[in-house]
Amino acid sequence: MSEQKNIVIKVKFPTPGKTSAKIGPGSGVIAEWNFKRIGLALGGLLLILISVFYFMGDDDQQNKTSSVQLVLPEQKPEIKLLPDKAVINAPEQPKLEIDKAIVRAQLTSDIKKNEPVDNLKIPLKISKKETLWIYYFVELKGMEGKTVYHEWWLNGNLVSRKKVNISDDPWRTASKQLITYTSNNDWIVRVVDESRNKLAEKSFGLKLK
Repeated sequence: MSEQKNIVIKVKFPTPGKTSAKIGPGSGVIAEWNFKRIGLALGGLLLILISVFYFMGDDDQQNKTSSVQLVLPEQKPEIKLLPDKAVINAPEQPKLEIDKAIVRAQLTSDIKKNEPVDNLKIPLKISKKETLWIYYFVELKGMEGKTVYHEWWLNGNLVSRKKVNISDDPWRTASKQLITYTSNNDWIVRVVDESRNKLAEKSFGLKLK
């Protein structure tokens, strides 16, 4: 017979307070939880999450703030008022020197060879039944190509108006008016241009003989 051998298994239990360095297969695993470290880890993670949400929220707020547009009140365009009947973009006309346009102007009893024969004295002497033809003679310069008007006024009313086209420089012109005696004899004779600028004027009255 073969010799029987007894197998002896020795089990070494760890000493209380010490953990075996080696754990063999099939041995039970003892998990020891360190709650202090876990709490610290969770606390750190929570702080990180709070920080992330805080900064993200702050960025959103900044984005919202930066996207705000200021709406300023609309400024009304400057309005320039033009005078009535103003001509826009009209070519500027050369200014007429009125004081230098008239060379001579006088009342006379007649015109001979385009010249006055005398210079009537004011007031004119006339009888109640008499009529007089009197002339207003005017010599102009610097008015070639322009138009003027002779106007006779009695007591603020226009009696006659004569148009004169000037075709040379200087230019002599005259107009005549029949005068009779009335209770009010405030006469005015004047020469005006096309814009009704007064070039020359003479006022006179009548006196009974």
